[in-house]
Amino acid sequence: MKDQAVVELLKQQIEALGVELYLAEHDPQPGRLLADKVSEAIGRSDAVVVLLTANGAAAPFVQQEIGIARQAGKLIVPIVQEGIDGNALAMLAGVERIEVDFTNPAEALATVTAKLQPLVQAQAEKMAAKPGAPAGQPNLLPVLAGVGLILVILLIAFSDSKS
Repeated sequence: MKDQAVVELLKQQIEALGVELYLAEHDPQPGRLLADKVSEAIGRSDAVVVLLTANGAAAPFVQQEIGIARQAGKLIVPIVQEGIDGNALAMLAGVERIEVDFTNPAEALATVTAKLQPLVQAQAEKMAAKPGAPAGQPNLLPVLAGVGLILVILLIAFSDSKS
């Protein structure tokens, strides 16, 4: 996979924020449809973070998963590689996004952290305000079903682009 290194860096950075990530590739279930696993992960997620790089932006699976997240009413946070044509955003056109330059990984990770931290904090406060809420860090199941979905989308898109 062309962007595996970026995926792993983002995964580590996002998990460091206290976010529980779901990667379909790290959840082997032989005989199970990948689409079902991803759809269920999106349904359980609080938010979906979509990573769109030059390699994955045009993959049809990405847009399908975004559609599932939109229909489920999930917050969708796009992380977009600088230089991606706005037309490639399709269902995410007009959605505020985090733009990053992956040729400078340190700066890209710092940008992602700075932009996602307030979302994680807001979710923590929301969960803490619920009656009977457990103390401690909230369980933010994929803020990538892709983050919710960030990495799932990446991994699906990149494996699709290898074909």
